[in-house]
Amino acid sequence: MIDRTIKNANMVRKTLWLLLLIPSLTGCGFLFVDGPPVGWENVEDPSELEAVALMTPCTSGKTLIYMDAALAAIYALGFSAVAFDDDWYYDAKTEGLLYTGLFSGTFSLAAVTGNRRVNECAAFNAHVYQQLRNSAEGDDNR
Repeated sequence: MIDRTIKNANMVRKTLWLLLLIPSLTGCGFLFVDGPPVGWENVEDPSELEAVALMTPCTSGKTLIYMDAALAAIYALGFSAVAFDDDWYYDAKTEGLLYTGLFSGTFSLAAVTGNRRVNECAAFNAHVYQQLRNSAEGDDNR
């Protein structure tokens, strides 16, 4: 009975550590990919829009997102390996499914979030360039 209690306490301790570590291990899509500033769609003045773009640059590359997606795929493969192989994990199958499932889901969410931010950044930059081009054409016609 005491061994079982100690084993359960260790599992709870591992789970708590996992829940504490997940935010620090997860990805680049959450931590390092910046989207455009909020409300940029409503700014009409080209010079103000240009100032906003210069003051709050956003991420336009997808390299970090690819890293998150690759890690999500690796953990998804690990999840399926644990799920379909009864001999490999013995008693720790539930724990293995929990860890690989959480990591796969978290990295997937980071990749999707980061991809959305990069796509919004591309739309923001296209809008800025279009507004600047329209204002430059308007100045040339005077």
